[in-house]
Amino acid sequence: MRFVVGRLPLRCVHRPVSTLRPSPLLCRFTPIRLQSTQAPAQEPPQPSEPPPAKAPTAGLFAVEHDSGRARHLSWSEKGEMQTEWREISSGTVDMKPASTSAGASIVGRFTSWLRQMFLPTNYPQSVHVSYLPYHILQFLEGIVGTVVGVLCNQALLVSVGISAEGSILGAVAVQWIIKDGAGEIAKLWFIRRYSPFFDSHPKTFNLIGSGSVLLGSGLQIAALLIPPTLENFLLCAAGGNVFKMVGGAIWLTCHIKFIRLFSKQGNMGDVAAKAESQGSVSQLLGYGVGVGLLAVSQSPAYLYSVFAVAAPLHLVTIAYMLRVATFELLTLPRLTFLAKDYAAGAGRPESEEERNLLFSLPSLAELERREEIGFYGEFFKHKEDNYLELAPKLEDIIASPTPATRETWDACVEAFNNNPYLLYPHMAADGTCKIAAFYRPSITTDNILRSALHAAFLERHIARVQASKDGPLEALGNREVLDPVLAKSQEWTTLHYLEFKNMLTDSGWQTDEIAFADRGRRVLWGSATHTQPPPPAPLSASSIEK
Repeated sequence: MRFVVGRLPLRCVHRPVSTLRPSPLLCRFTPIRLQSTQAPAQEPPQPSEPPPAKAPTAGLFAVEHDSGRARHLSWSEKGEMQTEWREISSGTVDMKPASTSAGASIVGRFTSWLRQMFLPTNYPQSVHVSYLPYHILQFLEGIVGTVVGVLCNQALLVSVGISAEGSILGAVAVQWIIKDGAGEIAKLWFIRRYSPFFDSHPKTFNLIGSGSVLLGSGLQIAALLIPPTLENFLLCAAGGNVFKMVGGAIWLTCHIKFIRLFSKQGNMGDVAAKAESQGSVSQLLGYGVGVGLLAVSQSPAYLYSVFAVAAPLHLVTIAYMLRVATFELLTLPRLTFLAKDYAAGAGRPESEEERNLLFSLPSLAELERREEIGFYGEFFKHKEDNYLELAPKLEDIIASPTPATRETWDACVEAFNNNPYLLYPHMAADGTCKIAAFYRPSITTDNILRSALHAAFLERHIARVQASKDGPLEALGNREVLDPVLAKSQEWTTLHYLEFKNMLTDSGWQTDEIAFADRGRRVLWGSATHTQPPPPAPLSASSIEK
C-alpha cells in the first residue's frame, strides 16, 4: 500500500467542514487520498439520475366562504384535492365539520340551495346577531297574519253574496273602490302626521301598525254579524281597510329601517329579497292553515272564535319579535342616559389612569339589565331624564320672551356663534332645567353627538350653580353667572368629546346615526343671520307696468 498525501493549506485544515466548497479558489491542493496498490483503478463517476419530483405538501391550503359556509380545501398524500364544508358562526370562522363531502352530496346541494333562497349572502357574517331569532318569529307571525287575512276575505265574500240580489256587479265594484280609496286617504294622512317618528321609534310604530291591521281585520269580520246593507258594508269593509292600509304602510316603512340595520355589509337588497322569500313561504303555510280551518266551519261564531285566538297570538309574537331585535342604535333616551353617565364619570376625582380602569360606558345588554330606559329603548323611563330637546321649534321654546330670556339667548348666541349647534338652557313649566339644541343647516351626525354630550355637562353644571344661588332665574338670567358656565362647558366638551365617542364605539354603540324625531328644523344665529341675502323687494305698480 502506498500513501499519496496532498498538501493542505492551514486555512483548509482549521476551517469548519460545513464551510468548505469544492472550488480551486478556496483549496488549491487536492485532499488526502488513500489508495491500495493492488486495487483496481477507480472508474470515472457516472452521472447521477435527477431526484424524483417532490410531492406537494399535504394539508389545508385554502378556505373559501360560499353561501354562509366555509369550504376547506386541502391536499391529500397522493396530491389530490379534498373538500370539507364547515359551518360558520358569527363569532368564529372554523367550526366543527358539517360534512366532508357535503359539497357533492344531495344534502349539501339542497342545504346550499336553501341558504341561497332564504338567507342573505355570507350569512351570518353579513347580518346582525339578532337576525335569526327575529326572522324566525317573523315567519311565525306571517303564518298567523295570513290566517287572519283568509278569515277576512271569507267574511267579505259572504257579506257581498248575501246582499247581492240580481246583477249588481257595478255596485260591488263601486263599493270596492270606496273601500280602497278610503284606505289610501287615511294612509296619506297618517304618514304626513307621524313619519318623523318612524326613525326614532321604529319598534313602537311597528307594534302599532300590527295592532292597526288586527283592528281592521276585526271590523271586516264584523260584516258577518250585521245586516247586509250598503252602509254596513262600507262601515265594515272601508273602515277595516283604513286601519289595515295604515298598518301596512307603517310596517313597510319600519321594515325598510330594520333591513338596513340587519345589513352589516351593505347588502340591503339581498337581505330584503330573502325576507320576501321567507314571507312567501310563511304565507303559503298560512293559506293552508286558513283553508283547513274554514273546512271545519264557516259560521260567524266560529270565525270570531278563531280570530279571538289568532289576534292576541299575533300581537304577542310581534312584541317578542321586536324584543329580540337588539340594535345598538343611539335613540334619544339611550344617548341622553349615556351622555349623563359619562358626564358624571368624567367628573370623578380619580386620576385619568384610575378613571379609565374604573369607568366605562355600558353596552346595550348592560343598559337593558339596569332597566334605566323605557319601552324598547325608545322612551324615557323617568320623566326627569327627558331634559334634552333636539331641533325643537324655536317659538315653542321662547313662547313668552322676557328680559331674562333675551339675556340667556344673547349669551348662548355669543358662546355658540362659531359652532354648528346652539344649546339654550331654559326653565320648563315643572321647574326643571331643559336644554334645547338648535342646529345649523350644515349639521352632521358627529355634531349632534357632540351637542348631546355638551348638553349633559351643561345641565349638570347648571344644577350645581343653581344649588349655590338664590334661585334658578338667578342662574339662567344673569350674564355674570351664565357666561362662565357656558365657557366652562365649551372647554369641557372640547377636552372630553373624543374620549366619549371612543367609549361609545368600544361599548358597541353605533355612532354614525342618531335616532330622533328630526322634523328638519334648522336655525341660523349670530353672524350667520347677517350674511343672508335680503328678501326681494315687493314690486311696485310702475315696475309692473314696465
